[in-house]
Amino acid sequence: MRGTAARLTKLLVLALLVLAATASSGTAASPMHGRIGGVVPHFGAPTAPSLHALPKAIGAAAPAALTFDAKYESLINRYLADVAAASGKNTNVYSVATQYFDGGGAVQYRSTFGGSYVDHDPLPATGCDDGADRYCLTDDQLRIEIQAVLTAKGWQGGLGHVFFLMTPNGVGSCEFAGPVNSTPCTTNAFCAYHSAFGTFSNPVLYANEPYLGPTGDCANPKDQGFPNNDVDAETTINTISHEHNEAITDPLVGSGWVNTADDSEDGDLCAYGFGAPLGGAPGVDAYNQVINGHHYELQQEWSNEVNPPDGGCVQFEGDTDFTPNTFGTPPLPYNGGPVMHTNTTYAIYWLPTSGNTAVPVVTGTAHVKRTLTTSAGTWNGGPTAFRDQWQRCSSAGTSCVDIPGATASAYKLTSADGGHTVRSTVVATNVNGSSSPAASTTSALVIGAPTATKPPHVSGRARVDKKLRGSHGSWTFAPTAYHLQWLRCNGHGGHCSAIRHATHSAYKLTKHDAKHRLRLRVTATNAAGSKAALSAASARVPAPKRH
Repeated sequence: MRGTAARLTKLLVLALLVLAATASSGTAASPMHGRIGGVVPHFGAPTAPSLHALPKAIGAAAPAALTFDAKYESLINRYLADVAAASGKNTNVYSVATQYFDGGGAVQYRSTFGGSYVDHDPLPATGCDDGADRYCLTDDQLRIEIQAVLTAKGWQGGLGHVFFLMTPNGVGSCEFAGPVNSTPCTTNAFCAYHSAFGTFSNPVLYANEPYLGPTGDCANPKDQGFPNNDVDAETTINTISHEHNEAITDPLVGSGWVNTADDSEDGDLCAYGFGAPLGGAPGVDAYNQVINGHHYELQQEWSNEVNPPDGGCVQFEGDTDFTPNTFGTPPLPYNGGPVMHTNTTYAIYWLPTSGNTAVPVVTGTAHVKRTLTTSAGTWNGGPTAFRDQWQRCSSAGTSCVDIPGATASAYKLTSADGGHTVRSTVVATNVNGSSSPAASTTSALVIGAPTATKPPHVSGRARVDKKLRGSHGSWTFAPTAYHLQWLRCNGHGGHCSAIRHATHSAYKLTKHDAKHRLRLRVTATNAAGSKAALSAASARVPAPKRH
């Protein structure tokens, strides 16, 4: 049902996903961006519900942890497998679809379950505002996620496949971006919907299935039962049945079996109507379907064939205990578009790890022996813990490798970091696991202790009573001070010892230097430390001549 009729989207050109959808479908054809259809309204909403905010208590209850209850995935997977196993039988609501047809023939009740996939991609930036949830995703953002999963799994689109995307508690959705109540959202208009994107010749059919059990207004508290004792999963299963049957009979939304006057589809006409239970108590554990030996409570589906002539809601094809429609305007006309003759279902569970929205920031002075600190950065997805790892990079900030043991938020730079840049990487953990590392920008070039690039040089005549002069050479990391020390060495330039008080750039040779060679040792100092370099030896000082 598109009960928000005038406010829902018109047929648009999908620019963002054309190439991805073409890759999925394997054909180059006209791009499409289907309307959202088969909207399951909030219980008690009128046929064309106006936009309204739900109580603030829903927003207050929105969790920080984005997850499902323990049984959610397993029960939904079992349901889809049961629907497939019961194919061909005339005992459940899926058999009602066999009365619908297109130019290629009637719908067959022949379903298969293609499998499920839990995706941990982090959430994109919030794209909308539903007035309640911490995170809100637009329909376009959901389509991007579905296409990413199809690409990762190698799943294909087409009229025989339908993908159910389950988002976790705390993630709402709206059809479009915009301020609260400006567009249909989980809080003001729908509990689920189906749509299509890709190409007209080979579309990707999907249903948006938010986690709305906790809100309490996506179930019929008076009549609906929960025979598996899992309100949240069974609320979603009922909306899956609704969207699944509508995708079968009106896959491209508006061209199949639909009353275009108010956009009612077969599931809409019977929404929240369950008929007489087969067992259990209404509002508690009632069930009206036994599918592959398991009990379910599913809304009835609309039949155009039962008496009186305008049809009714039934639990299976041929059921004579029909009930009147609950929403929309019957009967359903055929509008000339395709139906799904057979179908394969896929379940996608989006349980996002945390996503980085602002990278970590490193602060401190980039000098050896100084300490740098890192922030965690900013994350979505409700992180509960962070893990740090420092990395040493080239001077250009590339080729980064982990620094062993540097796993705290603070890191004291060592001599090994001199001439390099460093950065921090942060991994965030939430209830769904660990994120990919988020790297900070690299630090400034780490200033190490000076290193000589050109050693000191000694010049002058090596004669007693003559002067030798020395230069301090060239150094890295901008020394702030130099200490000079002349050394007296043996005749070969080795076994040197410091000459007392000879600490200036010039040195006058004495008789004690005769038969020796001299060197100049220069020690350069900056904030990171000191290093020394030695000049080449002078010529051998000859003994003074006797007169």
